[in-house]
Amino acid sequence: MKLISKYLSIGLLIGLVVLFNSCEDEDNLKFTQPEPEFVLNTPAVSKIFLNFSLPENPAFTLTWTDEVTGSSSYTVQMSPSLEFENPIDLGTTESKSFTMSVEAFNNELSNAGIESYASAPIFMRVLAGSAESNSVLLTVNSYPENVPVIASPDDSFSITLSDVTEDETALSVEWTDPDFSEENSTDVNYIVEASLVGNGFNNVATLGETNERSLSVTHAELNESILNIGGEADTESSVEVRIRSVIDSASGMIERTSDVVTISVTPYETALPATLWGVGAGMPDAGWGWGSPEVFPLQGSKYSGNVNLSPDNGGNFRFFLQEDWGPDSWNYPYFVDRGFTIDPDLVNANDGDSNFQFIGTAGEYFLEIDMDAKTITLSPPVVGPNCNLDQLYLVGAGIATAGWSWDNPTVLPCTGNGTYSGNVELTTDTFRFFLQPDWGPDSYNFPYYVNQGYTIDPDFEDALDGDNNFRFTGTPGTYFLTVDDINKTITLGPPQFDCDQPQLWLVGAGIATAGWSWDSPTDFPCVGNGVYSGTVELVNDAFRFFLQPDWGPDSYNFPYFVNEGYTIDPNFEDAQDGDNNFSFIGTPGTYTLTLDTVNKTITLQ
Repeated sequence: MKLISKYLSIGLLIGLVVLFNSCEDEDNLKFTQPEPEFVLNTPAVSKIFLNFSLPENPAFTLTWTDEVTGSSSYTVQMSPSLEFENPIDLGTTESKSFTMSVEAFNNELSNAGIESYASAPIFMRVLAGSAESNSVLLTVNSYPENVPVIASPDDSFSITLSDVTEDETALSVEWTDPDFSEENSTDVNYIVEASLVGNGFNNVATLGETNERSLSVTHAELNESILNIGGEADTESSVEVRIRSVIDSASGMIERTSDVVTISVTPYETALPATLWGVGAGMPDAGWGWGSPEVFPLQGSKYSGNVNLSPDNGGNFRFFLQEDWGPDSWNYPYFVDRGFTIDPDLVNANDGDSNFQFIGTAGEYFLEIDMDAKTITLSPPVVGPNCNLDQLYLVGAGIATAGWSWDNPTVLPCTGNGTYSGNVELTTDTFRFFLQPDWGPDSYNFPYYVNQGYTIDPDFEDALDGDNNFRFTGTPGTYFLTVDDINKTITLGPPQFDCDQPQLWLVGAGIATAGWSWDSPTDFPCVGNGVYSGTVELVNDAFRFFLQPDWGPDSYNFPYFVNEGYTIDPNFEDAQDGDNNFSFIGTPGTYTLTLDTVNKTITLQ
């Protein structure tokens, strides 16, 4: 009991002590109130990528606390620098928050000269009268909206284009881009476009594309562009030039188009005349007159023909673009100025008209002017018809005897100057012309001939398949197909079998695929107009023509054709064996052999 009383006394004493101290502390306690604030809060998102495809979306939202000013109106400002030397007002609000759309914010950044896609630092603050909040930092990627500005040329630019300087610079376009510095790594594709004044860029030529801020085009390039959009050769055209900028961004494609400048351009003629005529003392069959001029038709890009040339009487001559003295002719300097390589037997006559002068040995030559390769050459005369190619090959499901295979292609031989023709068995399907008996490298489809200006038989159309082959839409059967490179026509007619025989046969050791056997003779078909033609593999040995697929009764040997007055390819000679067969003495290989019973020629090509 005494122990309990003792503990109670001690507890009472402790309580009195604590109570006394608490009262003393309370007398000394002071409460501190926080200072009033005007604080712009740091946004939850401080890195902003403005998406041009969502122009009405919020670009940012700012909020702040104002316990100081009691203001009812706030102004939000931005600045590219922390010092706010030239602050830009973004807008005002009566609340303590401010939201701006993507489009509006991007416009303010653009007006302030902030570079696009540059992760630019932008400082924000809020004003309440003269009071300023703290600033917060945003990192912003804006998108471009200012258009490129053409610095050169200006509207005073004028040029007359020339094929003499076709590889030299005709036009240099330079521009600036207000939204991008030269150091900006953004991939901006600039497209320089041209259109005739008044066309509204509905028919536009692309002069070039670049990631730089300048582009140069040559005389030839600008000439082609102006003609393609409707400019006329030798006539001044008013042409509008603009820059179109394309950026393929994560949000989609951004296009900007500059204002136009108007320039004056006079293009030159590029269409080649269908024929050249040659007259002069150097062409003795013509002379300086128009009674019998030499004629050189155009096939593709080549003028060619056999011609007698002589150095006598000065040996001079000239080419004319019409069968008359005027208005146009091409002399020696015309070709030199355009970079042609000219046969050494042809020089500048240095007469009053700077004509050609022939200084070689008088005789017949094959003269060829290649306008693409820029060459003028003289070679031995061509025996038989003259084409750029020896033959064309046809394969495809539309060629009944060929199909899509090279086992038995249909051969369309050169049968006249610039003309390939022959009987072809057609079905309602597709086919294509080939320049060699293989898939590559070269073939001619339907658009090729259309683009070259050919008139094509209405029974043919574009197959619109992967290769844009020809499609035959007529009645299946055998037709006489003619491709005329001079008159630029592709025609179908009734089959022509006006040969004495539907075909001839070739056998002999000189025919690699036949030999002296009738197991696999080479069939030599009539292709029309008294012409037999086909592909033959020849080796250096003898062979003979037969009128039936057997030894008798009839065959034609070398003397037969000599006695009939034929001109025979120099790669053949009389074998002088017991049958006076043909002997092939040329380079072994595959050739197109043509026997023309009308013109009395036997040729290899």
